[in-house]
Amino acid sequence: MNIVIVMPTFNEGPNIARMIDILTKDVFPKIKHHHLTLLVVDSHSPDGTWKIVQEKSKTNRSVVLLDEGGKYGLGKAYIDGFNYAIRKLKADAVMEMDGDLQHNPHDIPRFVTEFAKGADYIVGSRYIAGGSIPSEWGLDRKLLSIVGNLIYQTSLFMWDIHDFTTGFRLARVRGFLDTIEFEKVFSKSFAYKTRLLYEMKKRGAKIKEIPIKFNLRLSGDSKMTTNTFTESLKVIAVIWADRLGLTK
Repeated sequence: MNIVIVMPTFNEGPNIARMIDILTKDVFPKIKHHHLTLLVVDSHSPDGTWKIVQEKSKTNRSVVLLDEGGKYGLGKAYIDGFNYAIRKLKADAVMEMDGDLQHNPHDIPRFVTEFAKGADYIVGSRYIAGGSIPSEWGLDRKLLSIVGNLIYQTSLFMWDIHDFTTGFRLARVRGFLDTIEFEKVFSKSFAYKTRLLYEMKKRGAKIKEIPIKFNLRLSGDSKMTTNTFTESLKVIAVIWADRLGLTK
């Protein structure tokens, strides 16, 4: 199977070189019977993140750079990345992953194992047994994350899902991602994650949550914006409109 990891970046210079080295030298070689590619979608970062990836790609065919030429938002980065992975790289599965090392790259084999067992959508969950968020987070950050997920779970009646906002996932392409119009699903903020989860579930995807330990960011700034909550409410409204047949 051809698995493509889509990794949006913006000013991740201090982290991206280390991430690429861990993936290509340690993680990828341990995964047998599958071909893995790292697709970095960079917003032409002022700190030169794209240059680092470009140099790495010259000596490693499993690293690909997609330079957007400007900053257009996380949703746009994933639209471009997913489309490129499916159309150009012929992916059988697409993985979402952050480039700041908050997602442990050594967890990737567990996602691939569940995919090989037949799961269509593997979700890295911080809120099931074995998962965790950083103890160093402030109370406000912890409450925002925990309460936000509870709001999604209760308002959407999706009791079997425990982490709606995780950005560490793997999705099957055939019959699922290749039937989704990403331009309609992806918002500019983190809220797209819930909409994509809904679209996969709507298509009958076999969803498997696996525990992950979400690491503290080592370097750089968080990409969370103040409009995330507003975007989240919009996504909930859109999902209910779809359920009620109010959308075309």
